[in-house]
Amino acid sequence: MAQVVLSGIGRAVGGMPGAAVGNLLGRSIDQAAIASLEPARQRGPRLDGLKLQGTAEGAPMACVLGRARVVGQVIWAARFLEDRHTSSEGKGGPRTVEYGYSLSFAVALCEGEIDGIGRVWADGQPMDLSNVIMRVHRGGETQQPDPLIEAVEGAAPAYRGTAYVVFEDLPLSAFGNRVPQLAFEIFRRPKGDTPRLEDRLEGVCLIPGAGEFALATTPVLRRDGLTRTRSENCHASPGRTDLMASLDQLQAQLPNLKRVSLVIGWFGDDLRAGHCRIRPGVDRQVKMTEPLTWSVAGLDRHEARVISEASDGPAYGGTPSDESVREAVRELKARGLEVTLYPFVFMDIPAGNGLPDPWGGAEQAAYPWRGRVKARDGVDSLADVSALFGPADGWGLRRMALHYAAIAAETGADGLLIGSEMRGVTSAKGVSGFPAVAAFRELAAECRALTGPACKLSYAADWSEYAGLRNDGEVRFHLDPLWADPNIDYVGLDWYPPLGDWRDGEGGADGAVHAGPDDPAYLSAQVAGGEGFDWWYASDADRAAQIRMPITDGPAGEDWVFRVKDLEGWWGCPHHERVDGVRSGAPTDWVPGMKPVRLVEFGCAAVDRGGNAPNLFQDPKSAENALPPWSTGARDDRMQRRALEAILGHFATNNPVSPIYAGPMLEAADAWCWDARPWPAFPACEDVWADTSGWRSGHWLNGRLHGETCDLIQALLERGGVDEFEIGMMPEEVDGYVVDRPMRTRDALDPLLASLGLRAVERGGRVAVIGEEPPGAALLADAMALPDTGAAVGAERRLNPSPSTARVRFIDGARDYQTGSVLARTSGDGGGVDLDLPAVCSPALAMVAAERVLLDGEREQLKVALGPLEALRLEAGDVVTIEGQVGFWRVAALDLAEASSATLEPVRTVSSREDTGGLLRPDEVEPAGAPFFRMLDLPPLPGVETQTGPIAVVAADPWRTMQVRAGPSAEALTDRAEIAAATTVGVLTSSLGPAPRYRWDTASVLTIRIEGRAPEGRNGLAVLAGANSVAIETTAGWELLQFRQAELIGNGLWRLTGLLRGQQGTEQAMRTGAPAGAIAVFLAPDLPRAAMSPAERGLPLVWRAGPRGLSGGAGVSEISWVAGRVHDRPWSPAHLRRCSRTDGGFDLTWIARSRLDGDRWDGEDGDGGARFRVRVLRGGAVVRAFEVEAQAAVYEYAHLTADFAEGLPDDVIVAVAQWGESYGWGQEATTLL
Repeated sequence: MAQVVLSGIGRAVGGMPGAAVGNLLGRSIDQAAIASLEPARQRGPRLDGLKLQGTAEGAPMACVLGRARVVGQVIWAARFLEDRHTSSEGKGGPRTVEYGYSLSFAVALCEGEIDGIGRVWADGQPMDLSNVIMRVHRGGETQQPDPLIEAVEGAAPAYRGTAYVVFEDLPLSAFGNRVPQLAFEIFRRPKGDTPRLEDRLEGVCLIPGAGEFALATTPVLRRDGLTRTRSENCHASPGRTDLMASLDQLQAQLPNLKRVSLVIGWFGDDLRAGHCRIRPGVDRQVKMTEPLTWSVAGLDRHEARVISEASDGPAYGGTPSDESVREAVRELKARGLEVTLYPFVFMDIPAGNGLPDPWGGAEQAAYPWRGRVKARDGVDSLADVSALFGPADGWGLRRMALHYAAIAAETGADGLLIGSEMRGVTSAKGVSGFPAVAAFRELAAECRALTGPACKLSYAADWSEYAGLRNDGEVRFHLDPLWADPNIDYVGLDWYPPLGDWRDGEGGADGAVHAGPDDPAYLSAQVAGGEGFDWWYASDADRAAQIRMPITDGPAGEDWVFRVKDLEGWWGCPHHERVDGVRSGAPTDWVPGMKPVRLVEFGCAAVDRGGNAPNLFQDPKSAENALPPWSTGARDDRMQRRALEAILGHFATNNPVSPIYAGPMLEAADAWCWDARPWPAFPACEDVWADTSGWRSGHWLNGRLHGETCDLIQALLERGGVDEFEIGMMPEEVDGYVVDRPMRTRDALDPLLASLGLRAVERGGRVAVIGEEPPGAALLADAMALPDTGAAVGAERRLNPSPSTARVRFIDGARDYQTGSVLARTSGDGGGVDLDLPAVCSPALAMVAAERVLLDGEREQLKVALGPLEALRLEAGDVVTIEGQVGFWRVAALDLAEASSATLEPVRTVSSREDTGGLLRPDEVEPAGAPFFRMLDLPPLPGVETQTGPIAVVAADPWRTMQVRAGPSAEALTDRAEIAAATTVGVLTSSLGPAPRYRWDTASVLTIRIEGRAPEGRNGLAVLAGANSVAIETTAGWELLQFRQAELIGNGLWRLTGLLRGQQGTEQAMRTGAPAGAIAVFLAPDLPRAAMSPAERGLPLVWRAGPRGLSGGAGVSEISWVAGRVHDRPWSPAHLRRCSRTDGGFDLTWIARSRLDGDRWDGEDGDGGARFRVRVLRGGAVVRAFEVEAQAAVYEYAHLTADFAEGLPDDVIVAVAQWGESYGWGQEATTLL
C-alpha cells in the first residue's frame, strides 16, 4: 500500500539517522482523525522556543535555513573583569570610587555553516557594535578555535559545525552589570543542486547615487539649531553607517561577489542639449553637518545647485560628497572588491517647468530619463554637444567625468564610466559623423591621462543604443568609433531588452507553450530569442493582436544587424554600414571580438510580468513612471529572481572566446541594483527617504536574496536521510525556517508543507513534494471495479465537524521577526485549529496557510474501487477526474490488495495574496551628537542662594544621560556632574536693548527660538518670587531677566513680554544689550551644579560634556573655561546720589545691596562688612580713588580743585563699589558728578 508520506520518515532533523525511506512508508490511517482523539501536544518546531538565551548544558541548538532571528546558548565565559575608577571633585575635593565590569564570553547561535549575521539585539534593542569586539565563527568544517578561548583555556574546541560569536571584554554597565539577552539575525541560505542567483551573481551597482553622505563610512550628523542632531547616514545599527551595514549584508548574501559599481549622481536641468548644465546638487542650501561637510568638485554647499522640490521634499538626495566617495572606495577595496566609479545623470526637471520640449510636448516631461536629452541634427549638432559637454572648468559631462577620473586615480579605483545612456545625444548626426561620439572619444583620452592604464574605462550604452541606428533600411554603427577607441577597455551595456510577452489570462500566444511569465524555461528562451531576436511588432495594433513579424535580412543574410538581442552576432561579426540602404564594402573600425563586453547594468523589477519590460520602473514623480505591459503591479520577487538567473545562466553557456584577447565575450554582468541603505531600514524609514515606496516592486535586490523554498525543503529532507526525492514548483516562498530542536523530518516539515499547500507522496520509490498539478488521468465508470457490496465510488464518513476558525502563528519577517498571528474564519460548526508555522514569512502567506487549514478540515474523501489497469498506473499524489464527480481529485492513498482501491480527496485551491503590509520601522538609531554645552558662573539664584557651584548647561536632542568632566588637561579629567535631563535653551532672533531697572518693562520684547520645554506665563507675584528666570549671554557677561507672558508665534518661536531686567545684580550686562543670535538659558532651581574646589576657581580648565562612558570623539563637546566667583561678587550699590556742598565739594550717598536674604531687615552687608571704594573717573581714567566704611562719602572741594584746576568738566563720573572678602571689589554704581 502506498500513500501520502512523511508520516513515517524517521530520521530526526538535528538527531541521529533513522531507517531508510523505503522501510518507513506504509501507514494509511487518517492522521487528522487520530489527532482528534489524542491530547494536544506540540510536534513541530516551537515559536516560543526561539525567545530566551540560556546556559543550560545539553540544550538543543536551532537549525536555521534562510534568514531568521535566534537567541543562543552561552557556551563559554571567562571571569568577570572589574574596572575601578576613582574620581575627585577637583583639587582637595572628596574622592569617589566607581566599579564597572566586563566579560568575555561565547554564544552558540545555530548549526553552521552560516553565511553571516546581520543585526544584533541586546535586551530587545539594537546593539551598538561600534566599540564592541565581536568575532563571528560561521561554523564551517575547517573552523579553527577562537584565539581568546584558546589563550584562556590553553586547549579549546573549534566548535566545527556550530556557528557562534565571541564577545571580548564586553562592558556590562549599560546592561546593569549583567550579560544582556542577545538575539542575532542569521543568514544561512539553503543550497540546492542548481546554482542560484546568489551563487552566480558577481557584481552589483550600488545606489542610490543621490545622498550627500550615503556612501560615507564615517557617521555624519545634521545639526538643526543648538541641540537637535539627526543622523544623515546611520539608520540601521547604532554607531554603524548605513553603507557598512549594507555591505555586510551584501557580502553575506552574495558569497561570490567580486565587483561593485559606485553610482554617483549629478543633475541636469534641461532636455535641450544646448541648454542643459550638469552640476552637483544639494538637498538644501543651509545644513550644518559634522564631522564631514559637503563638498564636490570644489563647490561647497552654498555654491551648489539646490535640487527641486517634489511632494513636499527634495526630489532627490544630494550628490554624494567627495570625501564620502573616497571613503566608500577605500572600504570596498579593503573588502577585496573591484570598484568602478559610475557618474550618473539625474534629470532635475520638475513638473510645470514651462521649458520648450525638444520632443514636441507642451513642456518638458517631469524628472525624465537622461536618454531623452536631445541634441539637434545637422549644423546645430556640434554646438549642442559642445554645450552639453562643456569645458573642463565649466559644468557638463566633461567636468563630471574628469572629476571622477581624478578621484579614481587618487583612490585606486579599478574602473570609470565616462558617461551612460545618452542616447538622444549620441544619435544626433552632424554635418559629418556623430559629434557626441567624437566628444566621448576625446573625453576618454582626457580621462586616460588622469587615471593611467590600470583603470578600465568605458561608456555604458543603453540596450537600444549600443548596436547602432536602424531607420528605413539605413544602418549606422554610430558608436563603433568609440568601441574601437584604444582608450576604451570594454563595450559597456545597460541591458534591459524584453524577456517576455506574457498577456492576461492564460498568457496569450506564449501561454500555450510555457507555464507562466516566471517559468525558467520561458525566460531562458527569451534572452536570445523572442521579441527583438526572432520577431518584432510592426505597429501597436499588431502588438495588441500579437501579430509577430519575423526578423530577417533577406538575401544579405545579416539577420543579427536587426536583432537587438543578438549580442553574440554583433560582437562576432564585421560591421558594414548601409547608407541610403547601400551596404558599405569596408567595415567600420570594429574588429570582430576585439574587446570584451560588460553588462554594466542588467536587472528586472520584482513585479508581476516584470520580464515584459525589465527597463520600466515606478516613480510617481517621474514621467517615466510605468508598469510593464499587462502587469497587475503586484510584487513578484520570483519574477525578478528568475529573470536575472535566466540572463546569467544563458551567458554561462553561450559565451564565445575571443581569438584576439583569448577571453570570453561577456566578462562581467552587474545587477541593478543594491542599495547602500540597508534593509529593512530602507524601505521602512519612509520619513527619512522619499523613494521607499519603489522598493516593493522595484529593481532592488536588498531584502530578497534569501534562497528558494524548494532548496529549503531539500535541505530538510537530506538532513532526514532522504536521498531520493523530487520537489515540484512552490506556490509561494518563505524567507526562512527554524527547527528549534531535534525531531522527525515529518514533524519538521509538516507545518511548512501545510502552509504552502504541498503534499509529500511516494512516486517510484522516491519522496515527491508536489503542489498543484493538472489532472493526469480520468477515472471512467467503465474502468472501475465493482465491489462485492456498494458502488464503485463511495463517500467516506468524517469523524469530526469542520473547524470554524484557524489561527496561524508565524515569524513576521517584516517586523523584526516578531511572532505574528492571523485568524481565518469559515461557516463550519466545529472548533478552532491552531498551527504554529516557524517560517519567516508575511501575514499574507500566513493567512493563505490558515485558509488552507480550514479547507483541509472540510475535506471529504471518496473511496474508489479500481480496475487492474488503473491500479497499476496511479500513484499517490496523482490528480485525476472522476466520472460523475465535480472537480479534480488527488489520490491520497492506494490499497493494492486483492481488491484494489484508492482514497481520494478533493483538490481545493487557495489563491495567493499579495503582501501589502509595510515593514516595521527600526527603533530610532541616532549616534551620539555632541551636546550643546555651556558653563555658567551666575549670581545667587532665588530659592537656591546658597548653591555656589557653576551651572552645567547641557542640551541635546535626542537626549541621553550626560557626564560633565573637567581637569587641567584632556588627560586629567575627573567627573564633575551627571546630567539627567536636558536644559531648555534658545537663540534670540532679534536684538534686545537696555531697559530700566527695578520696574516692569512693558516696552521690550524678547523674541527667541526655544529648544526644549515650552515656556509658561506666570503672574507677577510668582515672577517676583523667582519664577521664569532666563540668562541671556551678552558681551559683558550673563544678564538675568524674568518674564510674565509667553506667546507662541511660530514653529518653536516665542515672544516673551512683561520683563524684569538686570536681575540679581546683572544690570551691567543688561546695559550692553544682546544681539540677535545670542544664547538664552532657561533657569530652574534644579539645574545641575558642577563640583569644583575653591583652588580651581580662576584657573583655565578643560571641560567636556558627553554621554556617560564616552570620553571623547564626535559625541563629546569640549570647551576651555575659567570659573570666577560671580556668586560671591558684591552687587553694585543702589540709589547713588551726589549733592553739592556749600564749600564747593560733593556729598555722596548710596545704599548697599545684599546678595543673600536681601528682603530681610537683617540682610547681610556683604562678607567684607561696610567697606566701599569711591573712584572719580574721566574718559575711563581714574582721577582719584579712596575708601570709606560707611554708605556715604565726601568729595571735598580741596580734592576737587586739585583734580580739576580749570573747573569741573561735564563728563566726570563717580563710581562706587562694595568690597567682598571672597571676591574683591564688586560691581560699581555710577553717576555723573
